[in-house]
Amino acid sequence: MIDLDEFMSGYRPAVRGLVRQLGGEAAALAFDADPLSAVSILDAYVQRLPFAEFDAEDWTALHTDLSAFVTVVLLETYEGAYRARQDESLPMGWELVVEVVGPDGQQRVIAPMSLVYEYLVPVPQRIPHLMQAVAHHTGR
Repeated sequence: MIDLDEFMSGYRPAVRGLVRQLGGEAAALAFDADPLSAVSILDAYVQRLPFAEFDAEDWTALHTDLSAFVTVVLLETYEGAYRARQDESLPMGWELVVEVVGPDGQQRVIAPMSLVYEYLVPVPQRIPHLMQAVAHHTGR
């Protein structure tokens, strides 16, 4: 089994680096205080991407970046906890999920990669819509 803590150690720094690259140091500092502050920066970024020129590697990179962002939001904004869920149908044999307790006390299990995939196919959606989906899945 994978060392999940080691695997997760790169998520936040990767997202912060992307936010800094796109919006500068002030945006990165705002992200440090509130991950949702990066929604408009990431939305502008996604909206200007040349999707007609994308190959499979480009789609994978975008999916990974947005999944990392959703994971950070679930962990920090919604006080989630990550874990690996076994799934032999996947290439790695497991998937990352985040458990979140909704305001109704119900525990929800969200797979960020799957959630983002829903919003990338067939055409990438707006990041605010993705964040609405995240909130919906958390019960908020």
